[in-house]
Amino acid sequence: MIIDIHAHCFPDELAPRAVATLADRSNTIPYTDGTVAGLRASMHHAGVDKSAVVPIATKPTQVRSINRGAVETSRQFDDLICFGTLHPKQDDWQAEIDYLVSNGIPGIKLHPDYQDFYVDDPTLTPMFSALADAGLIVLFHAGVDIGLPPPVHCIPSGLARLMDTVPNLTIIAAHMGGYARWDEVEEYIVGRDIYFDTSYSRADLGVERMVDMIKTHGTDKILFGTDSPWTDQATEIEGIRALSLSSDEINAILGGNALRLLQNHTAS
Repeated sequence: MIIDIHAHCFPDELAPRAVATLADRSNTIPYTDGTVAGLRASMHHAGVDKSAVVPIATKPTQVRSINRGAVETSRQFDDLICFGTLHPKQDDWQAEIDYLVSNGIPGIKLHPDYQDFYVDDPTLTPMFSALADAGLIVLFHAGVDIGLPPPVHCIPSGLARLMDTVPNLTIIAAHMGGYARWDEVEEYIVGRDIYFDTSYSRADLGVERMVDMIKTHGTDKILFGTDSPWTDQATEIEGIRALSLSSDEINAILGGNALRLLQNHTAS
């Protein structure tokens, strides 16, 4: 089974504007039109069995509708695993956590740059502790966002401090732990109990360094991700298969690790 743990799509009516805006900000060409149908067509072409759709709310007022949309989409499509989201500035995060758990959503996506918070902000400890106690995965955009100016709000040292503060929180750090901050990834979080996804990293990190990082961190904590529509799922699968790893390690990264993680974090 191949599971893409990091993919994006938008409601049909929002997709054209959202994709155009993000493509312009990052000077990146999208590989799908940003719709559910576009993602599923990409999956079919690439041989991806399931994709995790990971949304973010740029305003607290968006959280409720995004989460309800995630539940609806997950019920409609067996091949999509929908994450929810929270916003650090919302007051009702506990109610949203309860809603997500009761509807079988396995986790949430947070983007500290777009949401304007630092990952190790101590005022957010109660929210992260509640997420940990609820058994929800937290997938962070980590490192630089190529479409946004500094500062970088989720850096490896900040993730390390969050892990020390809330040690039972299950974290996926996107982009191999922190896009374009890989020296710090190796210094602060490689080898610790945190998952990395492979999304939008291989070309910039370099194949040799990526393999070294995977082996040092542990192949059981690496999850295949593409950041679709910003990379091509088929090309990314080929890239993982070309890494100098054993077939068992490659199969674990492409799906086995994610399957185990999701089975442990999805409420019935």
